[in-house]
Amino acid sequence: MRNYIKREVRNVLELEVAKEFGKYLLRMKEKNQNFFFELKLEDDQSIKLAFWADARSRAACEYFGYVISFDTTYNTNRYNLVFGSFVRVNHYSQSTLLGCALMKNEDIQSFKWLFEYWLPCMGGNTLINVHRCKGLSRLVCPQ
Repeated sequence: MRNYIKREVRNVLELEVAKEFGKYLLRMKEKNQNFFFELKLEDDQSIKLAFWADARSRAACEYFGYVISFDTTYNTNRYNLVFGSFVRVNHYSQSTLLGCALMKNEDIQSFKWLFEYWLPCMGGNTLINVHRCKGLSRLVCPQ
């Protein structure tokens, strides 16, 4: 019984976080029309996929965006979501964050969804380094 109650409380908290996260993204868009986001929810309204990039990141991608690294090595255990970051090194050898993603699964469909929004958001003229990501390598370089 205790495990059931803990699971239900965690599910309610997860749904509240998803709702607040969606509100936050909308507020950011209201503040700056160049802020970009897409959010895909599960049937139970928890986060399945999210992608966002602010205006500064979009401008940096335009300026430095020849080759982008996408990394999904961070896993948020509390909400069972994988955090992905799009990064580019600028001409001062500094890492520049270009966009962020949250994914429930690292499967081909999730990556496909993500890049369907990433590419047009950033102008569609970037190469992406996928050497450490097996799921993404299968999508970009099918065998």
